[in-house]
Amino acid sequence: MTKKRIGIYLLITFGAVWGMTIGYLLFGGDYEDGAMGFILTLSMLAPAIAVIITRKITKEGLPVTGENSLMLGIDFKNKKWIWFLLAFIIPILYWDLGTLFYYAVFPQAFDLTALDELLETLGISKKQLILIPFAGISSSFLISFGALGEEIGWRTYLYPKLEELYGTTKAVIMGGIIWGAWHFPAIYAGHNFGHGYFLEPWSGFLVFTIDTIATGTILFYITKKTGSVWAPAFMHAAFNTFSGLSIPGMAYSEEKLSGIALESPVRLLLITIPGFIFSLFLYKKMKKN
Repeated sequence: MTKKRIGIYLLITFGAVWGMTIGYLLFGGDYEDGAMGFILTLSMLAPAIAVIITRKITKEGLPVTGENSLMLGIDFKNKKWIWFLLAFIIPILYWDLGTLFYYAVFPQAFDLTALDELLETLGISKKQLILIPFAGISSSFLISFGALGEEIGWRTYLYPKLEELYGTTKAVIMGGIIWGAWHFPAIYAGHNFGHGYFLEPWSGFLVFTIDTIATGTILFYITKKTGSVWAPAFMHAAFNTFSGLSIPGMAYSEEKLSGIALESPVRLLLITIPGFIFSLFLYKKMKKN
């Protein structure tokens, strides 16, 4: 029955999202169109809708709290509040440390002039940079309702069922691959990597899947520690927010870059490495429990 539920869930969520995205592209749609942004936003709700339909079809019920539920409750007892706090902090460190690692490999990409020009465009001073993480956290909190749609599907439904069937190791690997593949039509359209990069779109697919395995592991760990879907929803939203709000990333410039350093999949791969190492640490902790 668990395999049947996984199959139904994946059929619905992939069918809806791949169908919308591929259909839009086949009818001449472009990634830069406003309609594509609407499709991407709507896609975030598909996993939650798929869970509700699957639970109804297979008579699994719709408990909102407790074991095998939607995990909609929030409990700060037993130091769980720490993990809710880390749900906002970890994505900041993920992107900042990853960007610094990228600069260590390609130091010519670091340009304070680019930072000065960006700050001038935004109309803020360097002293006000300290406010950016707080602005990002506020933004993440507001957009977490969209991320909630994904997390109800992936971390509170698919991952636990994969773990039940195959164990933690296969669950985080298979779950990360499935989650990554779910994004492939959007990546094909230009999401995350744009166009014109080496081995497009296959290198984009590969690098993004490495990233989803890493972030999926972190999100699953946070889900387990809090017993709440809200913690990974906050974290998911923060991951999305700080991908564009990393303070070190604001000093990025392509002016002195050439060759492989300009490839967008290479940049994301290098940025992901510190986070991937951290995900391995959390994976080992999950295995021990």
